[in-house]
Amino acid sequence: MSRAKVLLVEDDWEWINGLKMYFAGESVFEIVSCVDNREACMAALEQISVDVVLMDIILGDANSSGLDATLDIAHKYPSVKVIMVSSLDNDDEVFNEAFLSGAYDFVYKDEFEQIPAVIAGAMNDQGTKYGPRLRKLVFDKKKKLLTPYDIVLLKLTVEGKTQQEIADMNSVSLSAVKKHVGRILDKFDWQRSTRELADKCHKWGLLE
Repeated sequence: MSRAKVLLVEDDWEWINGLKMYFAGESVFEIVSCVDNREACMAALEQISVDVVLMDIILGDANSSGLDATLDIAHKYPSVKVIMVSSLDNDDEVFNEAFLSGAYDFVYKDEFEQIPAVIAGAMNDQGTKYGPRLRKLVFDKKKKLLTPYDIVLLKLTVEGKTQQEIADMNSVSLSAVKKHVGRILDKFDWQRSTRELADKCHKWGLLE
């Protein structure tokens, strides 16, 4: 079997160089490109064909992360397997969101020697030790956070409606919509824009 073509998304270039040196000549895979942010990752996928993306969870951009990029890949390039790589070992929410966003598997940086075996499993479509069951558990947990009106509001946000337009459509005040949006953001402990949360919930399938 030919070697898997891997795109590495990581903002620590010292770690990148170390990984490339360690796996030079590896029979299972070859790293064909390295980028350090979400936008560069998506641009690279438009230019080159890869089988696997090794994705660091924490990237340098405060407004974007490996989780966001993973969700983008799952929707635009569903045949590409994303394997999360991180030094985090005590953040269950991040771990769970990785799988909800479409990650195939997860490797800790201090266990990087496992990468060839995980990539081989991805190429053979082997089930992971986490698999769809964990994804469903996380999906169900987040789905329960949303009321029917939350879903309507987020759908309208995805469609590009402003909060004033949403207020007019529902015959309520703008302040009422703002308060409701605030409650939704609090449920998800969300610090970024409402549109970004709405888009993410849409891609997760929570608005169906």
